[in-house]
Amino acid sequence: MSVIHIRDRQDILEIGFSDICKYHGGIALMAVAVGYRSLQAAFKELFGDEIPERGAISICSGHGGPGFRDAFEFVTRAVTRGAYQVDTAYPAGQYDPYRPQGYAFVITSETGASVEIVLNENFLPMTFYDYLKKGREETMTEADVATFGKLKRALAERALVTPLGELFTTRRIQ
Repeated sequence: MSVIHIRDRQDILEIGFSDICKYHGGIALMAVAVGYRSLQAAFKELFGDEIPERGAISICSGHGGPGFRDAFEFVTRAVTRGAYQVDTAYPAGQYDPYRPQGYAFVITSETGASVEIVLNENFLPMTFYDYLKKGREETMTEADVATFGKLKRALAERALVTPLGELFTTRRIQ
């Protein structure tokens, strides 16, 4: 699987999915994988073969979950730099039938060029949203937790191997 290259002042860092997992832990692996892949798609669109500067990237996430936040933070340090915002009302990628939460991300370079990355609607099954709702509203059984964990791992693995064009809809904004 490919890695993300990013410049941190004079250093070029090579960041893989497993690196972010060490930082994040294992609670939201699907989100870590989708966040990671969304950065790959955005960097390809915004920078081509150039390696972006960490401090030159800002992110607006339609999803407030820790997996997305940690993927974006680990690669770009956008949270630490104050260049990260969450807008759960962002209109694209609103697939969760139980709450506003967008699976869309706007990544912007210091030049003002922006790209919208939207997870394709068919990627997450309804069962995923049902488990999220159940976890918010009631106590999940051990079996539920185990089954949901397996589902999240399977979705993470799928996100990592799905071609970017099949996983996301990418659109230049500016």
